Amino acid sequence: MKQRGRRSAAALATGFVDFGQQRLDPPDCLAPDERRRFIGLVGACDPQHFRASDLPLLCRYVEADALAERAAMELQATGPVVDGKASPWLVVQEKAVRALVALSMRLRLSPQSRTDPKTTGRQSSGRGLSPDDYLRMKHGED
Repeated sequence: MKQRGRRSAAALATGFVDFGQQRLDPPDCLAPDERRRFIGLVGACDPQHFRASDLPLLCRYVEADALAERAAMELQATGPVVDGKASPWLVVQEKAVRALVALSMRLRLSPQSRTDPKTTGRQSSGRGLSPDDYLRMKHGED
């Protein structure tokens, strides 16, 4: 039987790094805000949640998220009625939110997909970003 020695404080403070599973990197075609959203989303999920084939859907998801947020801000600033007519931002927001809902189901990001008995068994209990990675992302460091 192998004896285990005491681990140093430095060894205990060092987190486990799994080099076997790489998280998806955001493509260069994303705007800086969309890139930040991509990193936040991918970092918040288990490293094994997304595959390379999910990349186009993830890009459309973060684009729709940014567009929905912009539409909401425009509607807050101008209101839903402009010059006696419905604001064009209403249509933009509606379509962006519809895209978010559809893509969240496909990417298994919605609450329903997390609680569906058919998919619950496939989900692992992996962690999202480490606290250090989260702070680096929050401050815009790569």
